[in-house]
Amino acid sequence: MNILKAACLAFLMPFFVMSCSVISQQIRKESMATVNFKILVQETDKYLGNTVILGGYILETQNLADKSSIKVLQVPLGLGETPKSRDDSEGRFIISHKGFLDPEIYSKDRKVTVAGTIVGTVVEKVDQFAQSYLKIESREIYLWPKEDDYLRPYYDPWYYPYPYYWHPYPYYP
Repeated sequence: MNILKAACLAFLMPFFVMSCSVISQQIRKESMATVNFKILVQETDKYLGNTVILGGYILETQNLADKSSIKVLQVPLGLGETPKSRDDSEGRFIISHKGFLDPEIYSKDRKVTVAGTIVGTVVEKVDQFAQSYLKIESREIYLWPKEDDYLRPYYDPWYYPYPYYWHPYPYYP
């Protein structure tokens, strides 16, 4: 019986993982296989026009006349395409999005996953260092909820410190 359960679970697991994706199935089919981010930045000409799925932490959001530009600290994607720890970053990229994105919503340190087309690289200064940014034009953007939105502590008024102190002797009604 355990072998049957294990076989069913192994068969159904890919369906569960695919159903947890935040990017649409159509764009996932069109996107290229995962490539190391450093290679994408170094060999951008080779990948121009390809659709990629990237994620990371927003560094800055700017709105121009007809589009928005989001600078992102790239990190690898985990299960369900959620960005992992920022310590695993391999660089930065810029998302170009047609239309207005509110900088108060797309604010610094929010997690984002984006599917977009590679359009080139841009060199910008980070302090005194010239940093290469991969530039992509967005097709889909998913902004992850703030962590404090779903990690609220539960308040239990009957938990310690209990409002009534226990006596050292037994209480008999």
